[in-house]
Amino acid sequence: MSKNLFFGKEFGRPIVINLSKGDLLLESIRDRLAEEGIKNAVLFGAVGSMQKLVYHLPTSMGPTSEDVFLTIQGNGPIELGSLSGNVIDGEPHLHIVAQDKEGNYVGHLEEGTEVLFLAEIILAEMKDLNIHRVKNDHGVVYLTEKN
Repeated sequence: MSKNLFFGKEFGRPIVINLSKGDLLLESIRDRLAEEGIKNAVLFGAVGSMQKLVYHLPTSMGPTSEDVFLTIQGNGPIELGSLSGNVIDGEPHLHIVAQDKEGNYVGHLEEGTEVLFLAEIILAEMKDLNIHRVKNDHGVVYLTEKN
């Protein structure tokens, strides 16, 4: 059974990020967190549209992650249906659900994703969180307490 690594901790400052046409989604989130000095946060929600979506997803069931990286662009507007995830040690780990006229897209958000009209992202700082990401023997990253 996994251990609750957040029990008894408090939320800190809210972070509201407003992006406009041409802004890079992941890079803008990362930059704002660095400007605010926020190392750990949870994403409460996001809405918006994109003109370019870059993401990856796993392609195997093996002990290591074999990923395919995809770029969606040129099919018209891409609606941001959901963005979820967290920030640990200043590094966002975000998953996206999006749709355009060609289909639905679900995966791990990557750099290069561009906002079409707007994106509104709301996060909350997690105070006094003593965790970080480490790789196991197969290169899979997971959360654990800092020593």
